[in-house]
Amino acid sequence: MAGRRVNVNVGVLGHIDSGKTALARALSTTASTAAFDKHPQSRERGITLDLGFSCFAVPLPGAAEPGEALLQVTLVDCPGHASLIRTIIGGAQIIDLMMLVIDVTKGMQTQSAECLVIGQIACQKLIVVLNKIDLLAEGKRQTAIDRMTKKMQKTLENTKFRGAPIIPVAAKPGGPEAPETEAPQGISELIELLKSQISIPTRDPSGPFLMSVDHCFSIKGQGTVMTGTILSGSISLGDSVEIPALKAMDDYSVIGRSLFKKETNIQLFVGLKVHLSTGELGVIDSAFGQSGKFKVHIPGGLTPESKKILTTAIKKRSRAGHGEAAKQEEGAERPEPTQHVGLSLSFKRYVFDTHKRMVQSS
Repeated sequence: MAGRRVNVNVGVLGHIDSGKTALARALSTTASTAAFDKHPQSRERGITLDLGFSCFAVPLPGAAEPGEALLQVTLVDCPGHASLIRTIIGGAQIIDLMMLVIDVTKGMQTQSAECLVIGQIACQKLIVVLNKIDLLAEGKRQTAIDRMTKKMQKTLENTKFRGAPIIPVAAKPGGPEAPETEAPQGISELIELLKSQISIPTRDPSGPFLMSVDHCFSIKGQGTVMTGTILSGSISLGDSVEIPALKAMDDYSVIGRSLFKKETNIQLFVGLKVHLSTGELGVIDSAFGQSGKFKVHIPGGLTPESKKILTTAIKKRSRAGHGEAAKQEEGAERPEPTQHVGLSLSFKRYVFDTHKRMVQSS
């Protein structure tokens, strides 16, 4: 199949200031909107604060003909600061192979060890990258690299990564302030090593759609954007996607209001059945915001008629909120009043279970 791309995620982890972002930049040919510390605070502080995504592509190993298929290597650049350990773990959950970046002049450091532990849980393969070899004295460079290689081999002895390959590079010779004319060292060798170590992950396009969310960010004029790795199934443009963490789906949820007071603990009502005046049966899912609103899940989905009523109501409220319909010109035709959808909770009696939660008797 011409033009086919197979994607693998390679994590770039290590201690802060070990040169992870510089390594990702040296390897990459394509950068996302979240690559190479584009966040303003990252630039201001000079450290990675969020996951960065970039990639490069090479011929797929084992392809029948050159150019028939490509292996796309997506680099997940993880922060190195201790306070961002949750972000590091989030990045580690989606990687197929891990590159542990070590500052060759310092060796294993605190976050290097933490990343190694995370790697043992999250992935099966590891490559150790000894970065910043350009900072070693030229006459003693190879001796220092050999010494650090032996130290790393000893560190890995009691882990599942025993015998993992170790490769020296200089992702940004001369440091961050060096001119761009300085060519990186060891990058082509690293790419060849990656090609030999990467195992193509098994994805089932026929199974249920399951996507691991890699990143969530905002783009001006577009709103919230999520990117991810599809672990099984497939998706087409225009498909509805369920977000299990929110239990929310465009055709399967509504937001209710004016049923509870602002100070009501809505969590006491989670799981109770409600009836919509349009005929659907729903279940209170969770509180929504801080104003007494709540989310209702509609297991059977909203009917087209209900969706039309709700969509019309939302549009009318939006226009009024912007002042466009606040005043009517004299003699102008008034719009039809908004049809509200009512919600009702019905009880034959109140029942309290052993956990002191209110439940419906039927």
